Amino acid sequence: MIQPTVAVDFDGVIADYRGWKGVFELGEPYPGAGEFLRILAEDYRVVVFTTRSVAHVMDWLFQRGWTKYVVDVTNQKPVAFAYIDDRAICFNGCYADALQALHGFEAHWEKQHEPG
Repeated sequence: MIQPTVAVDFDGVIADYRGWKGVFELGEPYPGAGEFLRILAEDYRVVVFTTRSVAHVMDWLFQRGWTKYVVDVTNQKPVAFAYIDDRAICFNGCYADALQALHGFEAHWEKQHEPG
């Protein structure tokens, strides 16, 4: 049986991201990212998508031993069963809801957090 593909964004999902710092400035892994990829790979074909250099991201994953969980890295939107992305708004069929969600949208890493 062919496993469905799940596309996972690199910056902000697998690697910490606080805004563009340069081509070679890839963030540290989010805690639990490797385990997350491992669990996904049990039931899905995992494709990492990124706007960065595919070679740099592949090397970053390889250095952590995570390429065994990922079937591909791409800088194009792959055909997938689902997309896991820090900059996404899920469309529920209603354009008004989408516009409302877009207004004031912030990725999780852009939100102001209380100290502590």
